[in-house]
Amino acid sequence: MQNITAVILAAGKGVRMKSALPKVLHKLCGKPLIYYIIKEVKKAGIERVVIVIGNQAELVKKTINDLFEGIEFIEQKELLGTGNALVQAKNKLRKEDNILVLPGDAPLITADSFKKLIAAHKQDNSCTLLSAYLAYPQGYGRIIRRDKKIIEIKEERDVSCTERKIKEVNSGVYLFKTKPLFKALSKISPDNKKKEYYLTDVISLFAQQGLKIDSLSISEKEILGINTRKELACAEKIMQTRILENIFKKGASIIDPATTYIAEGVRIGKDSVVYPFTFIEGNVKISKGCQIGPFARIRGDCLIGNNVVIGNFVEIVRCKVRDNSRIKHHSYLGDCLIGRNVNIGAGTIIANYDGKNKNRTVIGENAFIGSGTILVAPVKIGKSAITGAGSVVLKNRDVPDGATVVGVPARLLKRRKSNG
Repeated sequence: MQNITAVILAAGKGVRMKSALPKVLHKLCGKPLIYYIIKEVKKAGIERVVIVIGNQAELVKKTINDLFEGIEFIEQKELLGTGNALVQAKNKLRKEDNILVLPGDAPLITADSFKKLIAAHKQDNSCTLLSAYLAYPQGYGRIIRRDKKIIEIKEERDVSCTERKIKEVNSGVYLFKTKPLFKALSKISPDNKKKEYYLTDVISLFAQQGLKIDSLSISEKEILGINTRKELACAEKIMQTRILENIFKKGASIIDPATTYIAEGVRIGKDSVVYPFTFIEGNVKISKGCQIGPFARIRGDCLIGNNVVIGNFVEIVRCKVRDNSRIKHHSYLGDCLIGRNVNIGAGTIIANYDGKNKNRTVIGENAFIGSGTILVAPVKIGKSAITGAGSVVLKNRDVPDGATVVGVPARLLKRRKSNG
């Protein structure tokens, strides 16, 4: 199908989140809610994405631009509802044949469902929408049917006692033909309890005009919209399961998924094993055959080579650790490059922050860092160098290749000449 533009409605305040942060920027497995919607829409093959912003518009815009290129924005100056939000985009969308409208707070809908929705949107459909059947539909707008045909969507606050029992609910995702959509939007009015222009009113106008409305049912897990902190926590579990399933498919092991946290975007290579109570966050790549944890924390921008061991109570951030190195116990390493075959002894600390800047440490291949060593960055430890247990290597006091340093502050250990 040609000329589909996705329009994501992300202008609202998200009052029920009880937060100063716009709802669409709340984090889900390390990424903003709206990140997942954009990602899945693009994965479904829709290239053009327009986002309607309003509440803290500049912050939302900057956050999205840091994640994606080529996103277009339209600002809704007055937050007068979803129908009004779409009207703001009218001038940008006149030439499109079809418009996919999505809420900015429904991060669990997959690209596969978007593809199926597009396939179900027949030539004579004015609207094809996503719905779901829920055992407990509280909080969702209801799909109202007559003789199996959709005639209306009602927000929960506006339904009657009888309509409240309806199990089919609205996802907030619609694929519209452009011309009938904007014609109907010009006719809706804020005749509801919130005095807002509801996009859902377009559906009843279509039904009254005899225009065809179709639907596609998706799973309960996908339809979850995020309006509260509790719903965000529920979505976290679902998304975490998806992330772990992808890791399993690529040949890595997670010993106990219930006690392991892995953020969106983390990559773990074949035959690597992650032990319980491990947190892996941000832009992290772990290569093949590694052992991570238990009780380890790997933070953003880390690149872990092959056959690396990162053991219990180890935290690393912004580090590159090359093949066959070992960081097995009770250490903190920040802003460092660790060469191949390096041993980092228990209790090693890299003091990377001087109160103003994060400074870099380089440890050469085959180096041995003794237990309890403190490296004050910036500093370089040479190839095959050794630091004695308890050493404090001060900043800019680089250790030459093959040298041994000991003490506080660390000094070169002179080897005694043999009398023989």
